[in-house]
Amino acid sequence: MADRRAGLLDGEVEARRHPVMISPTLIPPLPSHVLGPLLSLLGLPAEGGVVFTDQWDGYTADRRALLSALARNKVSNTVFLTGDVHSSWACDVPADAGMYPLSPSLATELVCPSVTSDNIDDVLHVPPRTASVIAEKALQGLNRHVKWVEYDSHGAAVLDVTPSSVRMDWYFLADRTKPDSSARLAKSFRVADGTQRVQEINPA
Repeated sequence: MADRRAGLLDGEVEARRHPVMISPTLIPPLPSHVLGPLLSLLGLPAEGGVVFTDQWDGYTADRRALLSALARNKVSNTVFLTGDVHSSWACDVPADAGMYPLSPSLATELVCPSVTSDNIDDVLHVPPRTASVIAEKALQGLNRHVKWVEYDSHGAAVLDVTPSSVRMDWYFLADRTKPDSSARLAKSFRVADGTQRVQEINPA
C-alpha cells in the first residue's frame, strides 16, 4: 500500500485520460458545524454530531496530500467512484470546500446507493422522501460543491467512460424486498473532459 500511495502522490495517474479512483467513503469534507443542524432536522440530538472519523474526514492530512498531488501534477479529469455510504451523491471536489466555487475543483465524485442495506429513512422508520428531503436541501445549501444527494432510494448505478466524458446513471428500485423489482432511471450526471465539474443531464 505504501508503494501505491507513493506512486499516486508522485503523479502515477497523470497519463490516464480519465483516472477513476475507487473510494469506500466520501472524499469532500462534511464540516462538524454542519452536522448539528442536519441532525436536528432529522429529529436527532444536535449535540450527537461528530466528524465521521472512519471516512476521509478522519484522515484530513492524507486527503490534503492526495488533492495537493492532483493539483501539483496537473492531473485532470479525476473521478472518485464511491460507495458504502448508503446514499446517492454527485459532487465537485474542491481544493478548499469552504471557499468553493472560488477554490477550484480538482476532481469530481460520483456515489452509488445501496441495493438493499438500510438508508436514512429505513433507519429512522419514516416514509421515504419525507425527513430526508429537508436534510438533503440543508446539506446542499451549506456545501455548494455537493450538486446532488439522495438519502432514501435503493438501487445501482452504471458508469460510462469515454474519451470525451464520464457519465453515471442512477437506477432506483421500486421495492428492495423483491428480487424481481423493477428499476427506473432516476438521475444522470456527466463530467465533460477538462471541466472537473459534475453536470446534471436529462436521463435518456
